[in-house]
Amino acid sequence: MKRVGLALLRAYIACGILAGLASSRRIAIIGAGPAGTAAAYFAQEELLSRGEQPAEIHVFERSDRVGGRAHAGTVVYGNRTLYFEQGASMFISKNRHLMEMAGRFNLTLCHHPCTYASEWDNSTQASDLLESSLKGYGIWNPDGLAVGGEWIVGPGGRWRVLDTIKLLWRYRGMGDLKHVRMRTKAAVDEFLQSYDAFSNHSSGIFGTWSEYLADKPILRSSLYYRAEEYYLSAREGIRRRFLEEVVSLATRVNYMQDIDTVNTLGAHISMAAESDTAYSVAGGNWQIFDRMLASSGAKLHLQTAAAEIAQSNATTGHYALYTRPADSGNINATLADTFDTIIIAAPLPLADISILDNKHRNLAAVNYVHMYVTFAIGILRKDLFPEGVIPRLIVTPYRTTKPFNCLSILACLGSGTPNNGRGCHEGPVLVKIFSHEPVSLEQIFLSTEWHHEQQWHSYPSLEPLNAGYVAHKPESAAFTPRRSEPPPIVLDIASHKSSSAGSSSAPGIFYVNGMESLFSTMESQTVAARHVVRLALFGSDAAMRASTPTSK
Repeated sequence: MKRVGLALLRAYIACGILAGLASSRRIAIIGAGPAGTAAAYFAQEELLSRGEQPAEIHVFERSDRVGGRAHAGTVVYGNRTLYFEQGASMFISKNRHLMEMAGRFNLTLCHHPCTYASEWDNSTQASDLLESSLKGYGIWNPDGLAVGGEWIVGPGGRWRVLDTIKLLWRYRGMGDLKHVRMRTKAAVDEFLQSYDAFSNHSSGIFGTWSEYLADKPILRSSLYYRAEEYYLSAREGIRRRFLEEVVSLATRVNYMQDIDTVNTLGAHISMAAESDTAYSVAGGNWQIFDRMLASSGAKLHLQTAAAEIAQSNATTGHYALYTRPADSGNINATLADTFDTIIIAAPLPLADISILDNKHRNLAAVNYVHMYVTFAIGILRKDLFPEGVIPRLIVTPYRTTKPFNCLSILACLGSGTPNNGRGCHEGPVLVKIFSHEPVSLEQIFLSTEWHHEQQWHSYPSLEPLNAGYVAHKPESAAFTPRRSEPPPIVLDIASHKSSSAGSSSAPGIFYVNGMESLFSTMESQTVAARHVVRLALFGSDAAMRASTPTSK
């Protein structure tokens, strides 16, 4: 039925008659990232699978592109075009929505990183990039006594058996890794239950993220502990060395946060990629979300910033949405249109939207990590790292932030074969660097031919839902969470229902990105959007239960 419904929607779009349909629902979506495009796509899919008419959907995006944090860049080097992900860079095979959409839209997947896109076939890229875990990464202490610092965990050498024995000795066997993998699998399996509700129209609709977690005890409990205190507890008994060198490596690479700050769920999600294959879309992950939006038939408004949501007296919708051109300063916002339902699919702490009486501001409070992502092509300094093999991923130790958090070699350009180890030593490399401060290229490169710097408010600070812990955050933070619950989904419910909207519809204002305070991935944003769409379109009872005096 879903396939038939989407085929019908595509026929409407092709014939140009979608806007002329007597739609029973008018929906505004703020944000064209993974959450916003998924909300548009799944709103139409859910309606059509129930035999209802498609909605009239408008998507407002303040930037000039689709994809949000999924943002790809290119640089031409020699006769090749090199691709790099500036934001959300990879997903794993368990990410059902992303894997399914890549297949549905005939997008090419390659093993991450997808630097050469379609120039090299998947088998070549796989053989070059899927190195042993020992050679795949190194933990580098820049303050080591030797020239070039020291490898706390090194990239290894020619003798893999000996390297493996060294690792087993360092971590006292495989017990810690097996235990963490077991905990990670249990958490991921609970998240995978999220998909079960989508096959049943009458179940799985909830009004708060706490309701979502009600039947997921592992996810719920892991939100109240820091990864460090959880795994060092007597019950878990993980050795500190393994925690600081393996688990913290994963959380630093994924969320730029260490185990003494990130919640345990963030650590589980970070470790999930350790035992799964990481994929990217050739040419950029943003294409998944661009295709989802195009398939929804929604009207896209780029470089249009949502400024205010107010009550409307019009008969065409419950809410009036005011917008202004992006980067236009403080010019007065103008009425864009009126809508029955508004879905906010952008981080409210960063969006600067006035919503009704602005009581949402404290409810949606979440701190975001500000980070620098620097891409550069150059020749690495000979004295930067210890002499020998250079790993593909280099991470600085737990609690170390200078000269960077991590450096990833995306391509070795000094020979005719991509990612040739000799080329990494003797020729230019394309690298991606995560840091909390601007990177000094002179400290890392002997010479550089090109560089690009991207600043992001990248991920939420995945602090435990524990008011006593987060209350000590710096006063300079824009928002200081002081709660024991995730941000709300329902920001407002209309005082009366439109007679044309149907008894199961819940006209109101809904917020997708509150799920980011649990953990943040492209896939979780699509799952969150799909759940919120089901609540808005078919969950009036759950929405009314979730509505509180502070959100009206």
